[in-house]
Amino acid sequence: MIHNDRKAMDPAIKKCLIDKLLNNNISVSELIELRPEINEFDLSEIIQHIYDLNLEQVRKIAALAPVMAKVDALKNSQRNTRFIKKVKNNFRKHTAKHNGLKNRVVVVEGDSWFNYPILLSDVIDWVAMEENMAVYSLASGGDWLMNMLSAKKYVEQLSTLQPDVFIISGGGNDLVGNRRIAAMVTHKGDSNEFENSAFAKYLYQSAANPPDKPEDFKRGTQFISKDFYALLSFFQLQYYFIINGILTGGEGENGKFPGIQIITQGYDYAIPSDKKIAGYNPLKWYRLFARTFLGHGGWLKTPLQLRGIYDPEDQRKIVYAMIYLFNEMMIDIGRIFSEMLGENRVFHIDSRGSVGKNGWTDELHPLPQHFKKTAAAFIHCINNPNKNGSAVIEVVKQQEGGQK
Repeated sequence: MIHNDRKAMDPAIKKCLIDKLLNNNISVSELIELRPEINEFDLSEIIQHIYDLNLEQVRKIAALAPVMAKVDALKNSQRNTRFIKKVKNNFRKHTAKHNGLKNRVVVVEGDSWFNYPILLSDVIDWVAMEENMAVYSLASGGDWLMNMLSAKKYVEQLSTLQPDVFIISGGGNDLVGNRRIAAMVTHKGDSNEFENSAFAKYLYQSAANPPDKPEDFKRGTQFISKDFYALLSFFQLQYYFIINGILTGGEGENGKFPGIQIITQGYDYAIPSDKKIAGYNPLKWYRLFARTFLGHGGWLKTPLQLRGIYDPEDQRKIVYAMIYLFNEMMIDIGRIFSEMLGENRVFHIDSRGSVGKNGWTDELHPLPQHFKKTAAAFIHCINNPNKNGSAVIEVVKQQEGGQK
C-alpha cells in the first residue's frame, strides 16, 4: 500500500546517493531509498554526468532527425485518425463482436519497436489491428526515454483520453544512439564492474529467468564499464518516475487514472552486424533498404569496433549481457509497483530469445513476423491482465529450436 507521509530527503544525502550511483557503488537499499526522492532536475543532472555532456549537448544528440520526425509524424497521424474514427462510434460502450472481449483504449509512447520508419507492420500496428483495441500513438523511431519524460506528451494524452492501457518502450536509443554504447565498454575484457554493482548482481540473483547462456553473460560483463551500470540504475529511476506519476501522481493510491494498466517492453538479444544481404529476395525488399540507408552496423558493431572490440562473438556477448540486465530491471519495476499497490498494474513483455539469429531486419529491429509475435504477447496481456497473481511478465513465444 502507498503512504504519502514521507519526509523529503536531506539534499546532501540525496547528492551523496546520486554520486554513489554514478560511481557504481550504490547499494540496493540506497537505490530503493533514492527512487521516490528523484525529480526531473535530478534526472537531468544524472544523465549529463553519465554522458559527460552538458544539457544542451545531451538534448542535441537525443533530438530526432528532421526526416525521421516527419516520417514518424506521418505514421502517427494515420494511426490516430483511425483511432478517432474507431472511438467516436460508441467504442467504449461495447465489446468486440467477433470474440466478445471488452473494448480497450490504448495510449502508446515509445521508440522504433513501436514506430518503425518503413511501411512495415511493427508491434503497435499489429496491436491496433485488433477489433477490440483503439490505439493512440505517440511513438517515434529513434526517440530517447529522456525525451519522452521531458516532453511529457503522454501526460496530456492520458488526461485527455483516459485510456485503459498505457504502453511504453524506451531506453534502447539512450544506449545505442550516437554510438553511445562505445562509452559503456572497455576493450580490455577485464572489467569487474559487474561485481561492484550491487543492483546488477541483485537483478541477476533474483532473475525471473536465469540467462540461457550464463557463460556468454559472464564474458559479456567482462567488457562492460561502470557507466552502463549507472545507466541501468538511471533507467529504473526514470521508469519509476514516469510510472509512479501515472499510478499515484500525488492523488493517493488510485491517482488520476484508476485501474489503468501499464505495459513495458524490453528488447531481444540484438546481434551486432554490418553485413548487407547476400542476394535479393523481392518479398523482403525492406531488409536491403534498411541495411543500406538506416545505419546498419552503426548502432552496435561499428561503435564496438571503434572501442577496440573486434571479435564478433565478444560483441554479441556484450549486447547479450546488456539486454539481459535491461529486461530484468524492467521486470523488477513491475514487482516494485505490485508490492506498492497490492495488485499487478505494471506488466513487462519479455522478448528475449524470440527473434533468433536470422530474424532481424537490421541490427535492432526484427522482421515483421517477429514484431507480430511480440504484439501477440501485448494483446494477450491487455485482454488477460493477471491483476492478483504473482506474474508481472508476459513472455514472447520463442523460435522453435531456440536461437536460429
